[in-house]
Amino acid sequence: MPSRETVRPAPTLRPSPEGTAERVRRALDDHAQVARLSRTFRALGDPTRSRLVYALSLGELCVSDLAHALGASLSATSHQLRILRDLDIVHVRRLGRSQLYVLNERAFGFCAPRLCLAWRQTLEIERPGHARPPARSGAGPRATVAPRGRRARPRHVHRVRAGR
Repeated sequence: MPSRETVRPAPTLRPSPEGTAERVRRALDDHAQVARLSRTFRALGDPTRSRLVYALSLGELCVSDLAHALGASLSATSHQLRILRDLDIVHVRRLGRSQLYVLNERAFGFCAPRLCLAWRQTLEIERPGHARPPARSGAGPRATVAPRGRRARPRHVHRVRAGR
């Protein structure tokens, strides 16, 4: 006896609107934008830097407030902020004697943290009461600091070229 399930036809593929593939190809030919996104996401591979970006997507903060929010030392927080600043992911805004860190949404292109649904869904697990990933051990990739005389290029360029 035949089953009562209805058989649905396979979905038909709709062609893209005219010129879509060409528009995407031209966008991908912008090697500078693609390289910038690659560096940005590589920097966000570090959990501390990702948490800093998430915190700054909620509003501008000074380094001491960021350190307190992360539960990290001022020195460690400043170091990570310097890497993000060298990559132009964050900017510093002076307010009197204070320096406020501000997220540079343009560094993320089409996927800025405040606009992108994927960011918001992924970072939902950061709410209190949810399990956080375990802290990083000492082993693993670290940002390298170039000797003082080699500061002609930002730190991230040295690290990327070294293959780390």
